[in-house]
Amino acid sequence: MKTKLKKIADKFRKIDLSESNYCMGGGLARSSFASIRHENAMDDQSRLTLGKANQMFAKATGLKVFEVKEILEYAVPNMEWHHAGKLPKAYGGGMKKTYFLNSAEIVKIAENFEDYKKQLELKKEAARIEAEKERKRQKVRLRYLKKMATYIDRVPDIPKYFYETDREMNGKYGWFSSYGKSYNMTEYYSGWKFKSQKALNHFREL
Repeated sequence: MKTKLKKIADKFRKIDLSESNYCMGGGLARSSFASIRHENAMDDQSRLTLGKANQMFAKATGLKVFEVKEILEYAVPNMEWHHAGKLPKAYGGGMKKTYFLNSAEIVKIAENFEDYKKQLELKKEAARIEAEKERKRQKVRLRYLKKMATYIDRVPDIPKYFYETDREMNGKYGWFSSYGKSYNMTEYYSGWKFKSQKALNHFREL
């Protein structure tokens, strides 16, 4: 694997990095539904699409393409991109984005691939541990709520010693979250009503 990664680094080290093409005018290319910058980047030998880079590094390392993609996105979090193609209406419509890695980034990844892989593994493990801590915390909080409070659903007035979990309005098409809304409609509150301020304060500290 190290030999294959070294070959990638040696190959792209010889390719001079072109300057960013963001200074070019915007708009669509005549030949396809893609931006002029996208077509320019596709013709630039010092750049590879993320898809091609995924395949190249997957072949060199023996990892799955989706595993490599995670590592590349971790190594280059703010990847260059340009518009190309259409998004389906189900995904909001508009134009897709094609992501690119440049020769300098490819060399850096090839030379430090194992380090990036291990760093990502540590990051994911830390996130897993934090998520597990949060799950345990929420179990403790829910247990306390069931013991020390009563659930209140959609009342127009906020009760005393109240921990709010939702705020809604009842519109023409049914209930909807009213956070950030300023309609001239009655707001309804849901959450937990405690017996005392002390019990509420203790819950907030859990």
